Amino acid sequence: MDKQEILKNFGLKLKIYRTAKNLSQDDLSAETGFSKPYISNVENGKHNISLVNAVQLAEFFGKSINDMLNGDI
Repeated sequence: MDKQEILKNFGLKLKIYRTAKNLSQDDLSAETGFSKPYISNVENGKHNISLVNAVQLAEFFGKSINDMLNGDI
């Protein structure tokens, strides 16, 4: 898997988990402290998210980092 695929997979999972909890990007921003533009860029695979931030987002949704990176939805 190349870098862009990894970023897109993570972003897609983030969006799926966020919308499954009926959270807007604004809601997620308020809950996590990450800015809305940051969340948008991560969801769209445009930001190379740090490992620490990736783990924090995974934990917020009760998921493992492996869940966030796995291509299966």
